[in-house]
Amino acid sequence: MKKIIIFIVLFGVIVVPIIWSLIQKVPEGTSFEGDYHQVSSIDFLADLTYQKEGAVLHELNILTQELDMIEAAQEFILMDMFLFNDAYDRSIMEYPKSVESVTNALIGKKKDNPDMMIVFITDPINGFYGAYEEANIKRMKENGIQVIVTDLDQMKDSNPLFFGYYRSYIKWFGTSGPGWIKNPTDNNKPKVTIRNFLRLLNLKANHRKILVTDQEGMITSANPHDPSSYHSNIAIRLKSEVINDIIEAERTIAAFSGETLPSLEYKQANQNYVPNTKVRYLTEKAIYTRLLECIKATKKGDKIQIGIFYLSEFSVIDALEEAAERGVSIEMIADPNKNAFGVKMNGSPNCQSLSKLGDKWDNFSIKWYNIGDEQYHAKIASFTYPVHNTILMGSANYTRRNMKGYNLESDLEIITVKDSDISKDIQSYFERIWNNEDGEYTVEFNTYVDNSFFKYKLYQIQEFTGICTY
Repeated sequence: MKKIIIFIVLFGVIVVPIIWSLIQKVPEGTSFEGDYHQVSSIDFLADLTYQKEGAVLHELNILTQELDMIEAAQEFILMDMFLFNDAYDRSIMEYPKSVESVTNALIGKKKDNPDMMIVFITDPINGFYGAYEEANIKRMKENGIQVIVTDLDQMKDSNPLFFGYYRSYIKWFGTSGPGWIKNPTDNNKPKVTIRNFLRLLNLKANHRKILVTDQEGMITSANPHDPSSYHSNIAIRLKSEVINDIIEAERTIAAFSGETLPSLEYKQANQNYVPNTKVRYLTEKAIYTRLLECIKATKKGDKIQIGIFYLSEFSVIDALEEAAERGVSIEMIADPNKNAFGVKMNGSPNCQSLSKLGDKWDNFSIKWYNIGDEQYHAKIASFTYPVHNTILMGSANYTRRNMKGYNLESDLEIITVKDSDISKDIQSYFERIWNNEDGEYTVEFNTYVDNSFFKYKLYQIQEFTGICTY
């Protein structure tokens, strides 16, 4: 009997937390798949950092457009941004004050229009998971802006081996209180505790990046985050009733985070629509499903162009291989994952996950973005079919965590004709980078490819288990 009791106790202590973590469900209302809507205007934006004749150049457009949207708003502003802090080591490099610029713009708008609803949704990473309140976010609260910090505990666990024990034995101690460990992001920020680090190891996030107002909306891969200011990113700025779908998807985050999103409605749509163009909003698993559908729909003579920060999800890689076997032309621009905010990395996952793709087919070509000290942070896939183009773009990397409901993500699907302005702009973007037009953007595949058997197996294990940062 004593042995049975011991077994039961050990089973409860060791196994039950893992089972509890495994059966966690994604919050209701996530993996949102909206209806198709027409657009009154749609513009493609890109930030690019590149080299030319030995100099590093920055073309920064997205933040400027976000500030312009904030200024033009009349009735409400809703912003959901993953990274929003100014924490970094200034002894290495000084970055633009992106966070302060957005904070000042939002506060200024609120002061000029006290009755305007301004809501800012973000991730707890910005206060290092409860160690302190980020200064700019605190300023927004003090000036009447509703700030919603996403409750990550409501989201599904990507690694039950750790998360189960965290949920059962650690989370109840909370994350607040005086810290004694140097802040790893910035020596000048408050110190943190072991509990904050353990919360960090949950490795899930509200990774969305959206801005909508009563006038227009933006879906982007860019964080208004000081040390991310020079990253290469993409965005779509548009006027469309799809904005109301975005608002409803954000209402879900507010609700499971214990907050109420006020009544907000986009009403600016008119009948002067861009011809032969429609869009819809996708989040989480809906992005994954649609990406696979688009890849699998391609045939010989079609073309796929991808610009991506992380690509590690097995089914996406398999689908691309099958498309290459069918004779589909594939061009991919990928970040080599060698740099993360000044810290040198080992190239995982891209240098391993893509190692067996780039030289296997003549019709499947991969180039690495020549990143220098920054990141190629885009997430965009363009599909050229016989009579139309489909574009998927936004916040979602092509990884298990980003695409299977563990992170919160935001993407826009665009269906348009080949000769539309948006198609031409996106095609010009890819051609400029691929062909190194008027600058040095990309390097050949063999520059960074890593054929290490050990690293490849390690990547597979990490992707399968979720024990990784991607």
